[in-house]
Amino acid sequence: MEIRTFEISYLQETKAALKSAFFHEGSREVFNEWEFAETVLKSDGYIPELCVIALDGETVIGYNALTKAEIGGQSGLALGPLGVRKEFQNTGAGSALVKECISRAAKLNYPWIVLLGGDYYSRFGFESGKPYGITVSDNASDNEHIQIMFLDEPAKSKTSGKLIYCEAFYDSDGNLL
Repeated sequence: MEIRTFEISYLQETKAALKSAFFHEGSREVFNEWEFAETVLKSDGYIPELCVIALDGETVIGYNALTKAEIGGQSGLALGPLGVRKEFQNTGAGSALVKECISRAAKLNYPWIVLLGGDYYSRFGFESGKPYGITVSDNASDNEHIQIMFLDEPAKSKTSGKLIYCEAFYDSDGNLL
């Protein structure tokens, strides 16, 4: 497996990898990660060097991106979508993608990375955003899934408030997808 910076020539294969990771037969999806990955590329939050793919030979098996985000007016990054083809899940590809993005973000001096997700991410050093007063909506259950990793220790005392993703994460009415 090799991790590379995403290139537009890999777009269709990347979308196929994400569809393999997320599509559920019979679902009526209004939002999906495979189309969202293309939307991110066209957004103001896209950072080319923080968008990576995992390859098995020349086959894209996984994808991860970090995009611009703000918490209480402080700039940082948001993680996602992260996805690995079903047949390559539990092989370390997802972990390799996350670790590569964290390493690149640290080298570029970003202060933090935030995400909405489950326990999977604690292995990388992500922690609940709740103690820092980080919210994403007025719905308390949405806020339970906010996790943050600080890449800069002083940022811990400055980072609090509402999480705002780049525009790709919102529908035309301003609702988080």
